[in-house]
Amino acid sequence: MFKEGYEDFLRHRADQENNHKPIEVVDETGALVTKRSFELVVGDIVLVCNGDTFPCDIVVLSSSESSGECFVTTASLDGETNLKRLYAPPITRELDNPSDIAKSLLATIVCQQPVQDIYEFTGQIIVSEIVTGTESTHSLNSECLLLRGARLHNTDFIYGCVVYTGHDTKMSLNTRKKKAKFSQVERKLNTFLLLYLLGLLLICVAYTVLKNLFKVRAWYIHSRKITPWYVTQDLLAFIVLFNHAVPISLYVTMELQKFIGSMFFGCDLELYDAEIDERALVNTSNILEEMGQIEYLFSDKTGTLTKNEMSFQRLAVADGTFLLRDSMLHPLYEVQATRLHDLRSPRFSGAGLSSTKMPMTVQILLIFLALCHTVRVEQDPDARHSLGITLMDYIKKQNRLKRRMKGGFKLMPSSKVAPPSKEWTYRRRESAILSAQEAVCAVNRGSEIDSGEDYEYQASSPDEKAFVEGCRDLGIIYHGQNKRQLQVVTLFGRRGLQYRLLDVLEFDANRKCMSIIVQPVLQGEDETPDYVPEKPALVLCKGADSSILAKSAPLESLPTLPEPMGDPLLDGLFAPSEEVQTRAALSNNRVCENVTKLASFGLRTLVEGVRLLRPAEWLPLQQELNKARTNMEDKAGALAKAYQSIERDLMLIGCTGVEDKLQDDVPETLIALRQAGIQIWVLTGDKEETAVNVSFLSGHFGPGLSTIHVTKQNNLLECSLTLQTQLNAVERTCQESIRLHYGLVVDGQSLNFALQATQKHKFLLLCREADAVLCCRLTPIQKAEVVRVVKHSRSPPPITCAIGDGANDVSMILEAHVGIGLFGKEGRQAARASDYVIGKFRFLKRTLLFHGCNFYWRTANVVLYFFYKNLVFVLAQAYFGVFSKFATQTAFSSLYLLSYNVIMTSSPIIIYGILEMPFPEEVLQDTPLIYTTLSRNRLLSWKNFFVWNAFGLWHSIVLFFGCYILATEGVSRPGGAIESLHGFGSMLFSFIFLVVTIKLILITYSLNALLLLTIGGTVLVTYTVLVLFSHVAIPVSGGRDLLGVWENLLRGPSAMINLFGHALLLVLALAPDIVYRVYVDSCRVLPASRGGSLRGSETGAKSGSAGRPLLPHSISKRETRPTSLAYSSTSC
Repeated sequence: MFKEGYEDFLRHRADQENNHKPIEVVDETGALVTKRSFELVVGDIVLVCNGDTFPCDIVVLSSSESSGECFVTTASLDGETNLKRLYAPPITRELDNPSDIAKSLLATIVCQQPVQDIYEFTGQIIVSEIVTGTESTHSLNSECLLLRGARLHNTDFIYGCVVYTGHDTKMSLNTRKKKAKFSQVERKLNTFLLLYLLGLLLICVAYTVLKNLFKVRAWYIHSRKITPWYVTQDLLAFIVLFNHAVPISLYVTMELQKFIGSMFFGCDLELYDAEIDERALVNTSNILEEMGQIEYLFSDKTGTLTKNEMSFQRLAVADGTFLLRDSMLHPLYEVQATRLHDLRSPRFSGAGLSSTKMPMTVQILLIFLALCHTVRVEQDPDARHSLGITLMDYIKKQNRLKRRMKGGFKLMPSSKVAPPSKEWTYRRRESAILSAQEAVCAVNRGSEIDSGEDYEYQASSPDEKAFVEGCRDLGIIYHGQNKRQLQVVTLFGRRGLQYRLLDVLEFDANRKCMSIIVQPVLQGEDETPDYVPEKPALVLCKGADSSILAKSAPLESLPTLPEPMGDPLLDGLFAPSEEVQTRAALSNNRVCENVTKLASFGLRTLVEGVRLLRPAEWLPLQQELNKARTNMEDKAGALAKAYQSIERDLMLIGCTGVEDKLQDDVPETLIALRQAGIQIWVLTGDKEETAVNVSFLSGHFGPGLSTIHVTKQNNLLECSLTLQTQLNAVERTCQESIRLHYGLVVDGQSLNFALQATQKHKFLLLCREADAVLCCRLTPIQKAEVVRVVKHSRSPPPITCAIGDGANDVSMILEAHVGIGLFGKEGRQAARASDYVIGKFRFLKRTLLFHGCNFYWRTANVVLYFFYKNLVFVLAQAYFGVFSKFATQTAFSSLYLLSYNVIMTSSPIIIYGILEMPFPEEVLQDTPLIYTTLSRNRLLSWKNFFVWNAFGLWHSIVLFFGCYILATEGVSRPGGAIESLHGFGSMLFSFIFLVVTIKLILITYSLNALLLLTIGGTVLVTYTVLVLFSHVAIPVSGGRDLLGVWENLLRGPSAMINLFGHALLLVLALAPDIVYRVYVDSCRVLPASRGGSLRGSETGAKSGSAGRPLLPHSISKRETRPTSLAYSSTSC
């Protein structure tokens, strides 16, 4: 009770910290007032600054951008890393500060009832003119709604109106309620307990019947007539006599063991994350042992496997493949990658290429990347503007306020600092424009230009930001727009290029590409931003290989220019010389080879292509595009046709690879967990291409692993045929005795059909045979559904674990048997909802393989030991009942009955349950196969349970009857060696105490000083108390019964016989235990090379999971078992 109360207090404190975050709210007077997040109500107008998380669902009213747009990241909601662009309604986007809002805004928002779909929102805003009273209505959709848990990025601030709070927010609607969790050990313990209760009742009934059948005719026992009341009395008396068979104190011991164990887990320095200054946390301590039983691990991708940080890594052009490292470009050698180590440590030239030695094809591709994007450039001005405060000053002030909030200070109106306004953003852009203009002038003068290190690139796509920053590091700097609205790029500080940005065709999922249309400003031309029909223009297009290859032109039909134009893109790609095109252009086959090569490194690949627009060719295309954008009937179709007219006849100039940076040691962790027999599923809301790339990069999919895609299924029949086709292919390979290694890829749309009752069996069979499973484009509810389906896929259910860092992972964390949260960058919803919290994914290896194994081993053996020691004690009572003619007389003094579980045998087993380690720490982590020998609750199998009970039976027989012989035949005189019943009970109790204590030593593999001290102290205290009972009359029931007993046993004529009997009976009772321990230890053969086992699994093959069918039957008829480790899971 105390433990649950303490854990509830910790959860309450975490919730309070989240609910008490300060939020700036506009009041009726136009002032900013700080409220706690739980105080927000529908209709409040809030201010959210760059980098902050939205506290509830908000309709954006205005932003720092004059266009009303803002950018948010929803990685914690749907796993997507790209920034999403949302828009304020035109009717309110001009609002600039709280004063404007209070004076000029009188509006009503009408919206739908809360729904679960995070992409669905409809409503309207009705704005009334304060002076005239006229109303204007504007529709609202999902592009106006800022979701709770999302984070504002690349936008200085927004003002928005609260529409959904608390449980009505979409994040809450997609989150399942937390349920009480019970471990597999507790369930098996309850089964054992029921068996013992049944046995107790049977014995009690049998003894009651026997007592009344065999009447005692001794003269000193009063005879009585058998009546139902007397029979009931006898039955209840026997239940009380044998109640020690039920180990009630076991629950108290387990609770204490888990509580202290959770504290040790939190204090493990190996799980301390110095980067964020956080240690591991335990929110639920009653399922610690479940971490040692995981069979299926469900992991999020974004923020869990990856850092959500993009890095431009490689590029491939006609002149070869190059690696970007340490701001240098290195040619790559052609090496066949056969292991994960080869992928992550490529061979490249030690000396990077200088700008003079950089191939022209590489320069062309880098200029392309420096231009083909929607990145905005900002730069903080040195001087403060007229408001006398910068945006950074305002944010620092807010951070101080948040710290005061944590300290419990009362919140006050924010009146000392002027609220943010659009002027801040304007000045930052103006500073960047001035820098771009200065860069061109400096190059023309031959002066040194700005390195661009102080530029802040604002991108809606992290890939584009990585490209621009990578080009900057190599000397090709994008400066943004100058005063004449021309795109400025400088080359190695020696040359400045200017381009007219004619149009942008933004990325969409159907085209899988984006394009910009630019026109170089040639030397001597007017620097006007308007299109010059007399000069050529360029279409720069980048996207997925499947999209760009379909838009490419044959090499022999590529256009050329009549003469050089003085621009590196025009002259380097379309010069009159055919040799130039032959050297720069790539064939479709060559691009496919490069893409395959880059994808094998787990990189996100893009293909780049350029189209030459001859003079005046852009005019009709522009007219068609503008017409499509104003088409009200079939806008999507008209735009698709216009895009198709522009994005065609492309010259392929290269392909690029961007790495979504993994967290440290992710591949090694996945390999170790796979070797431990854990099948790993990655569940993400991200796009299929991105998810597959990260799976290869992280080692979730091994190098060269083939993939089966069950994606884009439009109906149940189509999905059924796809599943059956893939299953047939797998069955054919199994019949040919060939193990088919593959990774399964499923998207959310197809999963809806695959989890239907008629298809679930096929889907689970296909997943069961896969080396790894990847599910992409999933909603939070779908993630939880996948976990639930696997949980109930067989009996007994496999133990599942879910790990994630965002709000979109909460549902699956709550659904899994064990939920592990990470301290996420996008919020701590997952950490608060989880059972255990760690800082990095790599800590999962130690959490499961070391702590999980130890927690399970300790808890399982504590359970078995309690049943064993109570069985020995109760059976001795039962044997005595036979000799006493089934009288309800106990063999032991009532003091012994009270102290056996509470004092005599309690302390050592608690220390054992806290400190026992069956294997050294490094062995558990370096030999994951040990994990498989303990999985599926093997220590608490019925076989192991009956082995322990057999030892208990043997010990009780040897000790009771040995003690009986010593008591009756110890000396050749009437009355035997022991003169009283209490003397017999005391000697028997001494035998039992010593045997069960030594038994604990025999099952211990870590005889640490504290355990030995506790055992020694317990023995010393026990016999001191026994001698004390013999000399002092304890003023309790039965206290006088023991007076002189131990004095007679230790000093009487049979003292030596008693001591010899102790030694003989201990050896006789424990001999089988010692033999069994030697046998078990002989099976604990560890591999000679601990580290070598990891390297053998880098092919991505499944290890250990083949013997764990999801369903009663499986495709594969063979059972695979670990061969590099022989170890019996049976405990002593």
